[in-house]
Amino acid sequence: MGDESDSILKRTLAAPPVLEAVAGIEFHPRGMDVVRLVQESARWSRQYPIASAQGALPSTRPQGQGQPGAEFEMQMFHTAPPTRLWTASPDHHWLVQTQDDRLLLNWRRLDGEGLYPGYDATIRPGLEALITQLERPGGDLIPLVAEYSYINRIDGTVPGLHETYSVFRKPTRPLPGSVVGERYEVVTNVPVDTGFAELTVSILPGGTGPASTTLTVSTKVFVGSTLPESRILEMVDNAHNVSKEAFFAIVSDDATSKWGASE
Repeated sequence: MGDESDSILKRTLAAPPVLEAVAGIEFHPRGMDVVRLVQESARWSRQYPIASAQGALPSTRPQGQGQPGAEFEMQMFHTAPPTRLWTASPDHHWLVQTQDDRLLLNWRRLDGEGLYPGYDATIRPGLEALITQLERPGGDLIPLVAEYSYINRIDGTVPGLHETYSVFRKPTRPLPGSVVGERYEVVTNVPVDTGFAELTVSILPGGTGPASTTLTVSTKVFVGSTLPESRILEMVDNAHNVSKEAFFAIVSDDATSKWGASE
């Protein structure tokens, strides 16, 4: 990234509008069934003791490439559906999601309580600690996709997008990457050191009140070639950096000043 991007990455907000953040990694399947996932989760059960089972997430593909089709579905028809395990902290602000090919760490604001803890200070170290505790029955993890996403609530005083959209701006600098689609959302492709990033920025009405709008900034980094496990966190860093740059590109300076912006 250039000097301007580096400057943006140093910016902070005292009271960011983040409702939820997720950092994670997808890797080659490890051959882990639900029993082994539960056994694995015991390693972090002191911090995340509340467990529940969910359906597994599908494999992640760049936009336009679709999801596994009929052949995959027919193969799965005669086998037990794959499982994703949720383990939450006692206050439910933190959620760990694991499955055979995935590790995600979510932070969530609940009932208006909680302040976004920050990527460098809390989320990245938390994800790194979980990665070190993952089982590796077939050897080192082989990373495929990294993710960093923010979901933000932008509050207005009256219902409707006409007021809330005043928080946003036509970016004074381009969103990272070249635009490949634009609707209620913008999707760009961004070259990064570990492959390429797919950035999605969406602005939609709704949220917790009639005058609120949801801003979602999500980046997925897809490996360009086989990478060693040692570069997993670099992939997540790339995803976080693209998401942060996009957030500050699309939100107005007036709005960030209200949220306590500092350089």
